[in-house]
Amino acid sequence: MSADNGGAPHSGSWLRRVGALLRLVAPHRNSLLGATALLLVGTGLSLVQPLLAGQVVRDAVSGETIAWSLAALVGAYLLYAVTDTGGHYILERSGEFVLLSVRSRLAGHLLRLRIPTLESLRVGDLISRVTLDSTVVRNAAGSSLVQISTGAITLVGTIAVMIYIDWLLFSIVIVTVTVAAGAMLLVMTRIEKASAQLQESVGALSADIERALTGVRTVKVNNAEDREHEHLTELAGAAFSAGMRTARLKALGNPAMHLAVTGSFVVSLLVGGVRVANGQMELSGLVSMMLLAMNVLIPVSDLFNGSVGLQQALGALSRIESTLELPSEDIDDVRQNIIEPADNSPGTTFHKSAENKQFALEFRNVHFSYDEREILNGVTFSVPPRGHVALVGHSGAGKSTVFSLVSRFYNPNDGDILLAGRSYTDRPRRAWRSEISLLEQNAPLLFGSLRDNVTYRQPGLAEDDLQRAIELAGLADLVAGLPRGLDTPVGEHGVLLSGGERQRVALARALIRRPVLMLLDEPTAMLDAETEKALNVTIQAVRKECALLVIAHRLSTIREADTVVFLKDGQILDSGPHDELIARNGDYRQLVGAKV
Repeated sequence: MSADNGGAPHSGSWLRRVGALLRLVAPHRNSLLGATALLLVGTGLSLVQPLLAGQVVRDAVSGETIAWSLAALVGAYLLYAVTDTGGHYILERSGEFVLLSVRSRLAGHLLRLRIPTLESLRVGDLISRVTLDSTVVRNAAGSSLVQISTGAITLVGTIAVMIYIDWLLFSIVIVTVTVAAGAMLLVMTRIEKASAQLQESVGALSADIERALTGVRTVKVNNAEDREHEHLTELAGAAFSAGMRTARLKALGNPAMHLAVTGSFVVSLLVGGVRVANGQMELSGLVSMMLLAMNVLIPVSDLFNGSVGLQQALGALSRIESTLELPSEDIDDVRQNIIEPADNSPGTTFHKSAENKQFALEFRNVHFSYDEREILNGVTFSVPPRGHVALVGHSGAGKSTVFSLVSRFYNPNDGDILLAGRSYTDRPRRAWRSEISLLEQNAPLLFGSLRDNVTYRQPGLAEDDLQRAIELAGLADLVAGLPRGLDTPVGEHGVLLSGGERQRVALARALIRRPVLMLLDEPTAMLDAETEKALNVTIQAVRKECALLVIAHRLSTIREADTVVFLKDGQILDSGPHDELIARNGDYRQLVGAKV
């Protein structure tokens, strides 16, 4: 089975990517259109203000009262402030909705990715796509698209008014603005690539920070803080370099734009002053033109910043799209709202399988390969209801692969797997997994309280069912001895509990749904002898609830099983009770002897 590798950003036509961005913001088009309308009203008011200022000057020069024209100018400024504020607020709110939508979609997709896909990617980089890249897209949705549209309309309107007032001064302004636009276009073609490199660098940095912090105990005990710090500093330096390239490109556009606008203002002021002095132009017209020349900076700046934001968003959107294209599990009951019949609930299925003497689990001539490497070759065995079967074998024999297949992380290449008499091909993954529980070797716990961890599978669990799982897992004494009982925090990965306590919490969590089959991955491997003995007693009590399939290495764990399945090189070499295998199989006897 090949590892999926869809994590790299893909390219594509510029128009296609802009179309993808527009589809992303389409659900919020009404809000965006409303914000654009308000901002355009503000644009109109900003164009009216120079004309009103000119009218104030004209009234003052002619000796007429300026009260009405001045009141109109002040009113235009106030109304502009209201519409501009309202428009930008709606933009920001729409951007936050887009951000929520993108992050929710990404998070849901990442949780449903196929296990082989997740194993081929770096978690930290995926996290950066949910956090950093989605924020960049949000900025484009919240401002860049509207900045470009309103900036273009404002620029056209400003140009029209300037031509109306004095075409000669306008021609001076348009030459310098064209120079600025040319500089902007040269920069725009490079900013998207630089932004994508920046996002990739930050993703790599996030991935390695996550790796170092997850294994911080290993880092510290190996005195590797300095080495990890040096490595993270190198990655931070790469992100810094990429950020500097982006900053330089953005900085190249701003001076050219400001110089052009400032230059046009100064030249226009000189030429206009001469024309006013010669009687070729009124002073009120010069005032209006100067204000408009200054206002040209605003739409040109909006176009530049909006274009930069759009280019950055397109780079981030490519990474997000490539993530969403990664193959996910076919959880049909989630997508199609398939509901299992009431009499097929886990407990009912277990009792029916027991009454009908169906096996809790069956492997029928199962074959499985990773890429071209064969892992399982014709494996056939069964676990009866309330049975206890141990998988034994050297590392690489295929034990963990059996667990992965039972958990539906993978599907077999050939053969069949049945749970309570039903084939995996007949059931969606979600329904299948509702009838199994997995107790992993390291018993991972989540940050939160004991209650959060025990009820993780069913947060709304009734108190009676919760107490039943606690009693059965042997957690009652621990809970009773804690000041806050079930509300006691367990710390990150359960570090505030001992190894045996973590195993019991994980066991209680696994028992919540009354599974048909429980998978135990060497549950006593990291426990001392006394804790191991106590947990084995608890596990034997669990047999009254469900069948057990255990990956076993310790002799004490193997002896507890009814049947031992001895795997070697992906095949079942022998199976039967432990004592019988010891008597008849030298390879098994050697393996077990090495573990004594």
